[in-house]
This record gives sequence, structure tokens and C-alpha cells, in this order.
Amino acid sequence: MQFLSRARSIPLLTWAWDYDRMQLREDVVAGIVVTFLTIPQVIAYAFLAGLPAEAGLYAAIAALVCYAVFGSSRTLAVGPTAIVAMMTLETVSSLAPAGTSAYAETAVQLALVSGLVLIFLRIINFGALVSFLSHAVVTGFISAAACLIIINQLAAIAGIDSAPGTGIDAVLSHLASNLSDISGVTLSISVSAMLLMWFCRSPLSKIVVRLGLSYYLGSVLTKSAPLYAVLLGIWLVWMFALDEVAVVGAIPTQLPSLNLQLFELQQLLHLLPSAVLISMVIFIESASVGTAVATKRREKIEPNRELVALGGANIGAALLGGFPVAGSFARTIVNYSSGATSPMASLVTALGVVVALVFLAPLFFYLPQGVLSAIIVMSALQLIDVQLIRKILVFNQTDAVTFLCTFTAVLATGVETGILVGIAISFALLIRSSSKPNIAVVGRVGQSEHFRNVSRYAVTTCPEVLAVRIDESLYFVNTRYIETFLLNKVAESLALQHILLICTATNFIDTSGLEMLETLSENLHAVGVTLHLAEVKGPVMDRLRETDFHRQMKGKVFFTADIAMRELGGI
Repeated sequence: MQFLSRARSIPLLTWAWDYDRMQLREDVVAGIVVTFLTIPQVIAYAFLAGLPAEAGLYAAIAALVCYAVFGSSRTLAVGPTAIVAMMTLETVSSLAPAGTSAYAETAVQLALVSGLVLIFLRIINFGALVSFLSHAVVTGFISAAACLIIINQLAAIAGIDSAPGTGIDAVLSHLASNLSDISGVTLSISVSAMLLMWFCRSPLSKIVVRLGLSYYLGSVLTKSAPLYAVLLGIWLVWMFALDEVAVVGAIPTQLPSLNLQLFELQQLLHLLPSAVLISMVIFIESASVGTAVATKRREKIEPNRELVALGGANIGAALLGGFPVAGSFARTIVNYSSGATSPMASLVTALGVVVALVFLAPLFFYLPQGVLSAIIVMSALQLIDVQLIRKILVFNQTDAVTFLCTFTAVLATGVETGILVGIAISFALLIRSSSKPNIAVVGRVGQSEHFRNVSRYAVTTCPEVLAVRIDESLYFVNTRYIETFLLNKVAESLALQHILLICTATNFIDTSGLEMLETLSENLHAVGVTLHLAEVKGPVMDRLRETDFHRQMKGKVFFTADIAMRELGGI
């Protein structure tokens, strides 16, 4: 029984235990729909990463299978994504010349190291730390990365050779100096592909509703827009023999073999810093998408289990000759909306990619690179959440500054450096905010037991008692500010005899906070003022009871502010 219990804790066995024929039918439909979106997208993202088309297909197959076995989400679709592909390009292009075998090997090794880092993050329980990255940082990073992705695809859309670098300055200057090389045919095909995808995404969905088509048929028609763009591009190049249009070329039709010659320790260590950042982005991107969909399904995502699943997916991608992978927003949403009930849908998608690789690969020979860039651009546009950006800029000044700094840093310095800058600024602003916490002087509301800010409400106070609510924990960054505030209040009132600290918002007190309380109590006692505490939380009180401060303090610790004010001030 113990073995059975442990076995069922494996995600695959958990959902497979009660799997039935009805679920299989729904998963097959969803898997086929997602396949139509996956094939053109992963080829496009391989192109974005500077790799051949088959690298994207190999990575998708491995990622889908591995995540289906180990992942905690029933609908998350894992594989190549735009942002991770962009980060792969930035990392690998600085280490190996594009288009060489060394470049492809480095990308594979990057996937391997990223997978190992994710596994290590699970060992140290990093999953719980994802909440430390604010929405402002993540949104700024994703939005700027999407802009970089779009800008880097402009050359291919226009039929111009790629820029020598990925930075915004290098790309724009390259475009400006090569405007005369624009291919009208390539530009026309690329723009047509983007218009077709826009039509399928917006007007076509309304037409489907008006025609009263079934839900599944409507999903297939509207969600397969990238496939339509691919077929259109292939047909145009083949039918009209457009030799001047850059195409994908030949794709190997055989299945990938396991690549076990990856462990070059020196190279792996060299890739480690970049792999750490990529791993964090993989986890954040995947956890965000997975959690959003799981909430709709009333399911639970286990962060630490996700680290294992994503680590396995990246290691699997490396073994098959792919590059780093993550949870895809677009494919996950399509998977969910198409009725997927379990990871079996991902296995169906993986099978679909295998079939396409073995039997349909020759069709992609005539696929224009400009169409791939068009797919990338339309996918990147979905990453820019205008409503969320507007909310961040309007609602909170600190978040607005964090967002703008992260966004600017990514555009100016690149994806990896930009996200580090965003995280640093976020923590700096957090510390700054905590260093000057809100301190409210409070009084009694009428004859009730409630105490509110004297500057906001008509309250009753007592000149002999200063009741203060500190809306922050007491720790090293804010102790001096709090102490100065209280001593200034003492200096302003000669009648003051008691200071009551209401600790409803104080979740912990560190050593610096404890020392501040001790010093403050002594200094106040020297001038005839007694320090008291009220509404101290249980865990905080447990720690205080073990200190000399609690044993030697002249004042009292009251259960409520109401009791304290009645005893000390008679109100």
C-alpha cells in the first residue's frame, strides 16, 4: 500500500488512474488542434534562436512528453517559446558563429544546463520564491523582450539579411543602412501572412459565432492561423517559383537520436550564469501561465514539482538536439479552450509533431523565412498586455518606476542584463519603501473599540497617551526612522506620559528592531515617558518573552488597544 501511495504521487499516474474514454476523445481533439499551432510556432522559434527548423521540432517532442509525465498542470503546453528563444540567441551568438555546428551544440548544452539548474532549484525549494518577483518586473521584462523580438524580425520580414547583433541599436542601424535591399516580394508575403493571422484571430471568430458552427470546429478554424500562414507562404513560393525569397530549406525527415556527448564540463560551467537567468525566466513564464489556467479549472499547481518537470523537459530537449523550452502562453490557452482534460493532449500533440517531422517535412522546404518572422511578430504582440501595463502605471508609483526601469533596461542592455536590473531595482524600491513605513497616530472612534488615524477620522485622543500604529515589521531598514519619529513626538508634547505601540501590522522583529525597542524604552523612561505594546501577534510575542527587553521593560503588553487606552488614558 505504501508503494502504491508513492506511485500515485507521480503526476502521470495521478491523472491516468481514473482516465476514461470520454477524456481520451476530448484530449485527442485538443491535441490535434494544438498540433496545428505547435508546428509552425516551434519552427519559427527555432529560426528566432538562430537554429535549424528541426531543432524546434525535436525540442517540442521531448518537452511535451517529459512534462506530461512529471508536470502538475493538466493543460500546460511546454516547448520552444519566443522569450526563451530570444535569450538563447543572445547567449549562444556571443559564444559561437551563427549557422555552425558549434552554435547548435552550444544551444543544446544550454538546454542541458538550464534543465540541471531547474532541478537544483527544486532541491533548494526555490519554487516558493517565485512570489518575490513583482508583476511590474515580470511585465516590464516580457513587454520589452517582446519589443526586441519584433524589432529583430523586421529584417527577415523585409527580405534583408539579419543584423550582426541582437541589440536594438545594431538592428535599427542595420535596417537603416540596408533599406535599398528590401525585397518587395518577401515583404508582401510577410505582410499578407500577418494580415491573415489577424483576420483569423478577430473577424473570423465573430463569423464562426454568427454561422453557429460547433465549438471544436470553431476552435480549429480560428486557432490554426499560423498554419494557414505557413500553407499560404509555401504555396506562393512553389506556385510562382519565387527564387528570390529566402526559404527554410531541407529538414531531416528522420527522428532524432539521443545525444549523449553533452558533458563538456568547462563549456557547461561557462554557460552556467546565462542558464541560471534562463531557468528563472522558464519557471516564471511557465508558472504564470500554468497558474492562470489552473485557476480556471480549480486545480492546483505545485511550484516545486513544476521545477522538476521543466528541468526534465529541458534535459529531454537537450538529449534530442533541441534548445531551452518553457510553458507556452498561446499553445496552453489553445489547449485549454479546445477541451484538454489531461496531459494526454500533450502526448497527442507530440505524436502529431513526430508525424509531421517524418511525413510532412519536405513540404516545409519552400516555407518563406519572412512567414516565420510574421508568426513570431504576431505571437510577440500577444505578450504585450496593454491593460496590465496601464494598471501598473496608474495604480502604484513604485510599480510604475520598476516597470519603466525594467522595460528600458531590457531594451538598452539586452534581455539577461535587463531582467537583473529590474530585479535589483524592485528590491531597492522595496527596501526604500520599508525604510519609511506608514506610522499612524490613532484615536478612539466614538465609544467603540476601534482606533483610526487622527488625520482621517474624527476620533478621541488623550494628551497623556500617544497611540501609534506602525504598519510594518520592525527590522534593520526602518528602526532609525521609527525611533526618530517617536522621539520627535515626545519633544512636541510636554504632557505626554505614555507611548503605546499598536503592533497589528508587525509580523516580525529582528535584532535591530529589538535593540531599537530597548534603547527607546530606556530613553523614554529617562524623560518620564513609559513605552507600552498592544496587539502583539502570537509568534512575535513568543520571541519577545525570551528576551531581556520583555523582562525589564517598564511598560506593559496589552491584549488590545481598547484595554490599553482605558487603563492608561481613561478614554
